[in-house]
Amino acid sequence: MRRSSWLLSAALVASLSFGGCSQPPVEHTVRKVPTEDVRGDAEQAADTATKAATQAKEDFQKRLETGLADLDAKIARLHEKGLALQDEARDRWDARMADLEEKQKAARTKLDELGKSTGEAWERLERGAQSAWEDLQKAFQEATKEF
Repeated sequence: MRRSSWLLSAALVASLSFGGCSQPPVEHTVRKVPTEDVRGDAEQAADTATKAATQAKEDFQKRLETGLADLDAKIARLHEKGLALQDEARDRWDARMADLEEKQKAARTKLDELGKSTGEAWERLERGAQSAWEDLQKAFQEATKEF
């Protein structure tokens, strides 16, 4: 019985190896692609990347403009609040407000630079604008805690 199983298995393998597969192996062919097609695809990819970068820049710029406008209003209210202070408290308040106004001006400058930037330059400016924004927020939070 064991010998007949072995013979049957050998016969099955032989039939699959020699006659079971009638299809030839897959042939690989190299297709020439016209230069114009490659150039067109590259131009389309570059155009898509440029549009995506421009959209990202505009989105970031709008968020920063909105945030700065909101913070400007809050700083103005804080400024009014400090007008009633006197003596040492007024001196500290004046120093805080001067620091806050300096950081506010720096953030506005970065936003203006960002608006004028193009291409890859905006990515570098984005980091600077983000840093200026974070400095301004931190200075505002510190001022509101103290006053």
